[in-house]
Amino acid sequence: MLPVPGTAAADVEEHSERSVLMEHQAGSAPIKVCILSPEAEQLERLALDSAAAGYRVEQKFSEDQQLIEFITASSVDHIVLIDVQHQREECLKLMKQLSAKRPLAIVALTGEADATLGARAVQAGAQALLVSPVRAEDICAAFSVAANQQAKHLWLESEINCLRDKLAERKLIEKAKGILMDSAKVSEAEAFRLIQKQSQDKRAPMVDIAKLIISASEMVKEASRSRANQSA
Repeated sequence: MLPVPGTAAADVEEHSERSVLMEHQAGSAPIKVCILSPEAEQLERLALDSAAAGYRVEQKFSEDQQLIEFITASSVDHIVLIDVQHQREECLKLMKQLSAKRPLAIVALTGEADATLGARAVQAGAQALLVSPVRAEDICAAFSVAANQQAKHLWLESEINCLRDKLAERKLIEKAKGILMDSAKVSEAEAFRLIQKQSQDKRAPMVDIAKLIISASEMVKEASRSRANQSA
């Protein structure tokens, strides 16, 4: 059965498909890559090394805003290589901004033996690090790690969202059970079976039946309050 769009199941499937795609890409170049460096010579060198490692360089940027606009508008996941050796604070802020909504396969290029900067880059959202000077085999390893890390993070997010949605649905069903127990004077088990039967008869999720029960109960309460106010 196909999941209904907009439901928790559909969201999980969407995240899972994205994760599978990234995992597949991580093991089979070329993957689309975009690169940011304020230095033109470094930018070209990184692009050539990435191509030599078997990756397709989609875009090259020298300004942060250009990269932000490209990532925001793109419907395809890219590995994002950011040179953080220059304009450090701006680049760290950029990585936080890019990964604020969801994990991205960000690779940060740091200077040789700059452990502090590398740690800050990871905290800002980098999934892997490259240390200058860069070799093609280093790029291949770092890009593969970043893609797989992104896939794992997306999968974890989908699992968390699924559990959160299931908990919210369970609370609604429990509330509906309580309403039936009070209004129909039935046991908890009987209230559950009534909701379950309506779900089967109407071919609708139990949470939808629970929402209808809650909504009807609130309407009855509102009508009672209005009648009471009119009588007063």
